[in-house]
Amino acid sequence: MNFSISDFSQSMSRTSRDFKDEDIAVVALAAKARATVEASQHVFVTLGWKERKDGQGVRLFERKSTPGVFDIAASTSLPCSASEIIEALSSRNSDEFNATMLALAGDGFSFAVTLREIPTASPHVHLTIKRMQFSGSIPLVSSTKTFEFLDYAEYDTKTRTAVRIFQTLTRDRAGRLALAGDTLAGYVLTEQTKLHQTSVFYFGTHAMTREELKARSIVKARLRVSTARESTTQALLKLAKVIPTIGAIALRRRLGAEYVVDPSEEGNKNCPGCGKVVNVSRLRKKHVCCICSLDTCNSCSRFQDVESLIGVIERLCVCCICISTARHRAFDTVNDGPTYRLRPSATSTSRTNSTTLSSTRSHVLPTHA
Repeated sequence: MNFSISDFSQSMSRTSRDFKDEDIAVVALAAKARATVEASQHVFVTLGWKERKDGQGVRLFERKSTPGVFDIAASTSLPCSASEIIEALSSRNSDEFNATMLALAGDGFSFAVTLREIPTASPHVHLTIKRMQFSGSIPLVSSTKTFEFLDYAEYDTKTRTAVRIFQTLTRDRAGRLALAGDTLAGYVLTEQTKLHQTSVFYFGTHAMTREELKARSIVKARLRVSTARESTTQALLKLAKVIPTIGAIALRRRLGAEYVVDPSEEGNKNCPGCGKVVNVSRLRKKHVCCICSLDTCNSCSRFQDVESLIGVIERLCVCCICISTARHRAFDTVNDGPTYRLRPSATSTSRTNSTTLSSTRSHVLPTHA
């Protein structure tokens, strides 16, 4: 489905009444999609599910619940908070969303753009209509695939739970919302604060249309339907298999959003982790934490991916104290200040009003009274 000039003119001719009716329809679709995902969380352990062996660190199940319906379910735990995972798949910031999709889908991802934002009563609920395009690795030869979907995100600060829903949408020739598409995917996040981890449940489903079910009796049509179905099924499986990657993105953005302390002129003689004297030698590689700027020993530091600018990933040395401090801050139940987010990178092309500045490497850690 490609967006043409005629599509644009049709959308411009629509009245405010049309948009209001569409808002009501999209809210209803989001509520129904959320109920479907949450209900599947309670029944996916029952009979009918078959575990796959290619989960790549994720427990992955599949089933064919009814004729023409294919379901995928997955479960795992990530060392990130629920809010960090939601932000990794940021629904409010186009820069971060595009950077995340590029990391998850690779070169096949072209772009994603927010078409409309649906007003919600709660600041912790976000509902938008997005358009996303994928293309093959060879742009001049490969075909492109564009689809429209609703993106629903909600975070409950009291229960520390979150949901993220993606539901494809279809429109008629006049550009009006017709009905929900054939593909639904969603994540249910339950934070385990004491364990410093979040359990992740994923559910994805693809339902064949009546026309596709009838076409299975025709050989040529059957091949076409099978190819389309296989493509959608692989996409649903991909969303399950990339859950650990989403966690890795959240971790590197956690470190990238930390305040950075300017290095002291005097330096430090003792390792902040174990307290041992740090031996300075030209023959020994120095380990300087990129956050606290202190010299550490080899055993008390590690090289981590740090994303301080959107889409710009650096492999930097981080001490165990800063890693632990950032982890505790992420799971802290007390809201002691603003949440710092990543800066847009110089290569970013999709700036949004919701983009906010976070720490840079020249900032000094502030002292609280």
